[in-house]
Amino acid sequence: MLIGAVVGGWLLLRPDDGGRPPGAFEREDRLPTLKRKPTPSVAPVKLRAITGDQLCAAVPDAFRKSLVTDGRYGGKDASTGAATESEKRAACSWSDNKMDVGGGVLGHRSLSISVEARSGERENAVERAKRRFADDKKAHERRVNVRDGKRVDGRTSGSAFGELTQLQYGDESYSQSSIGHSGLKAAVHIRQGPWLIKVEYGGSNRSGAKYPTGDEVRAAANKVAEHVTAEMAKDAGKVRIDGPCGILTVKNVESAFFPEVSGPSVGTNDGRIKQTACTWDIREQVKHEPGQEFTARGGELTARVVDWGGGDTGSAFQFDRDAKKYDRYRAQGGIGNEVTHTTFEAREAISGLGEKAFAVESATTRPKEPDRKPTREILVKVLSGEKTIEFTFRGTTTGGGVVEAPGYQEPVFDPAAARQAVMEVAKPFVDGVK
Repeated sequence: MLIGAVVGGWLLLRPDDGGRPPGAFEREDRLPTLKRKPTPSVAPVKLRAITGDQLCAAVPDAFRKSLVTDGRYGGKDASTGAATESEKRAACSWSDNKMDVGGGVLGHRSLSISVEARSGERENAVERAKRRFADDKKAHERRVNVRDGKRVDGRTSGSAFGELTQLQYGDESYSQSSIGHSGLKAAVHIRQGPWLIKVEYGGSNRSGAKYPTGDEVRAAANKVAEHVTAEMAKDAGKVRIDGPCGILTVKNVESAFFPEVSGPSVGTNDGRIKQTACTWDIREQVKHEPGQEFTARGGELTARVVDWGGGDTGSAFQFDRDAKKYDRYRAQGGIGNEVTHTTFEAREAISGLGEKAFAVESATTRPKEPDRKPTREILVKVLSGEKTIEFTFRGTTTGGGVVEAPGYQEPVFDPAAARQAVMEVAKPFVDGVK
């Protein structure tokens, strides 16, 4: 069984103004970098802390189950962005692909919520939210192709988008219904102070009427929006990170690697196979004068915990399958296509970490860009009871600084340094997961 990444919620958190969702940056590719010391020109806006789990809890469980039931063919995803003073993001979603929607009909239903707030150098979080909300609303108005129940774009296929309906949530809000590959859904867009909030609900049926009714999905999305705006109006205190992602502190990661570390961003899925992913962004701070060109070593550390449960296809089976997979990849000269190609060093067994563990290094190149430097990564896989724990670090470990300084070296990936740093965080993490 192939298990995908536990980061589906991040798709809800789109970047803008040079921002990016966690896991989206290519480390060596961002170097060298020309930067100037930022000079804030706007008064900051204090942002409350928020987690994906808090968003999930904002919707009463009994009400949520009336919209999306808990089932074998679905589950809950919660994600929390790496919080900073100027940026907070979180998302939560539920889905069930074989939900009993009444009358003996099975259907697919999904509900998703996302919130984000971010300040920039030239606009605070409230100003940015106003601008983004206005821009998004114009874009959504432009794609309307159904009016008074009839398509007006002259097409008979493709996604259909209804007119915007003004709502009374937050400072500004509206909804838009649509029909597409994911079925009929209603999306509610809200600006509440510095926050941009989005709620989507809908689906399709396997028999009988192809879709739920528009009135049904709109009423459900509106009710969820009411609960979410009430939650976001609260002045929450500091949020504690629970579960596996709370085992390591920022100082733990900085001690193993180097300053500065932010995170973790957190992604969880509580389906039949429970998964948690924790990601820390690591970027050394380089002292420099305004206008000086500099590079910084750094990268991304991810710890992923998968609870497979018992049975013949449990954790031991999955661990051994992955070990054989990397041996096979190496024997066949790597994997990839004309866009990317990844090669692997020989897998090495590790003692003293869980029941069994191994490490493997890889390098990814782009055949069409021979001058582009490879992206290097170290992976450490651990078997611990019914769980597998995987650590990956991709980035650079040595070099960096002001480009014109004596003895300057461009940042590179040193396998020995990367492995030592990963092992330093892996031991307490694995012990904590037990």
